[in-house]
Amino acid sequence: MPKSKNSKKKSRSGKNRTPISGHTRVGKQLLPPFAKMEGKVAFSSWTNERMPEMLWAVIVRAIDGQDFAISQFRRIINFIGNHERREELSDLTHTGISKIDPALRAELIACITKHPAIAEALIILRIFNDLPAAADWMVCIPEHAPDIELLMTAVGQNLWHQSQEATDCRWLRLMAQLAAGKLHVPREMAEEWIGYPDVGDQKSVRPSIRASEIAPTSMDPRDTAWADSFWLEAWHNTPCLVLNNEMVAKPAVVPVTRTAISDLIGKLEEHWQGTHSTTSVDARHDSVFGIAFYALRLIDELLGIGVGTGILGRLGLRTLLEAYVSIHYLLHKDDEALWKKWRAYGAGQAKLNALRFDTDMEPPKFINIEWIEQIAGEDIWEEFLNIELGNWSGLDLRKLSEQSGCKDQYDTHYSWTSGYVHGTWGPVREASFTTCGNPLHRMHRYPDQKSLPDTVSDAVDLANRILDDLNAAYPEFLHRIPVQ
Repeated sequence: MPKSKNSKKKSRSGKNRTPISGHTRVGKQLLPPFAKMEGKVAFSSWTNERMPEMLWAVIVRAIDGQDFAISQFRRIINFIGNHERREELSDLTHTGISKIDPALRAELIACITKHPAIAEALIILRIFNDLPAAADWMVCIPEHAPDIELLMTAVGQNLWHQSQEATDCRWLRLMAQLAAGKLHVPREMAEEWIGYPDVGDQKSVRPSIRASEIAPTSMDPRDTAWADSFWLEAWHNTPCLVLNNEMVAKPAVVPVTRTAISDLIGKLEEHWQGTHSTTSVDARHDSVFGIAFYALRLIDELLGIGVGTGILGRLGLRTLLEAYVSIHYLLHKDDEALWKKWRAYGAGQAKLNALRFDTDMEPPKFINIEWIEQIAGEDIWEEFLNIELGNWSGLDLRKLSEQSGCKDQYDTHYSWTSGYVHGTWGPVREASFTTCGNPLHRMHRYPDQKSLPDTVSDAVDLANRILDDLNAAYPEFLHRIPVQ
């Protein structure tokens, strides 16, 4: 049976997230469903705020796998549930523990560190100067050198709030509240939590754990003093590391050389000569071949060392897209007046610049005044040449692509390459920084001039499409840039 138009497309990334179609357009913004909650709830971050508060549990979870951690967590939960002052033991965060009556606090920390492996692992807490209730923790842990690698492993496993490790620690926090009588939930939910993690279908229990664990923090006043201190000390005391599994840009294998492009340009010149019929202005012929020559020159430059894998490669790809959409639209309409309008627009821009540099300002070094003066006046005396301050067609590039049937190429190439043209944050981030591999740095960014994924293959595809259009207008030009 054919798929329904409303059937959900499979995500290539495998991520469960709202697709573009699930966003609501308001003006020039696409708003995700959760945007409706803005201003109605206080956001709380597991990574930035709540995970450091459960640092001791995060470390326990990393000692010897889930079975060991859950057995120890249950031991602590039973201690709380059986204690005569259990209501005072509901908060197992570092800040919460520091607020308990000193004698009861010492008793709880002694319970947590009772197992020798836990006491040994929690030596790492000694490196933090601002640890809440530090004196009580230091009494219960040895004085050996701390295991920084264990801390990095533990934090790394828990950075993602939906990881199994993070869910286990969040379950512990909830169960302490449940055992202390501070949290009340439906019986069925409580039974699922008590049976965790051996409840069969974890897909049903994990969401309820995560949602319930975050709920109180969205209502209570936030105290982030310890969390802020933890991340600051972790950053100052450990180095940035290379992220081994970060994507390494691999040059695309394009079976083409600059010599091959030069030969192709020569063949295109021969075809230009064979189809050139007048020395008068022929806007259609000049425009079609001019765009094709322009595209091949761009490909030739992209094949320069490091260009295709750099910022300029993305600018070139963006230019090729616009050239392709323009020629495709012009041939779709194939109207003599429109060909002349496209040509006159370019001449008008040359005139505008010539006038500016003639009276208002000194030209920059890359401007050849004689050339732009010639372009401005070679078709018509410039006193009769209008200067168009808007777009030559009266349409933006998206509408040009829609009307000419090449919107798929626009959608594929326009947005991200335009970000490179305008220097917006996304491309600036991609080109200038890399992700730190030290979990204790929260996967922050540090400067790195890495190579970017090669643009040559995509550029070749657009250039060949331009040659397809040229062939449609002036057959038979069958030569193309070879692709793999």
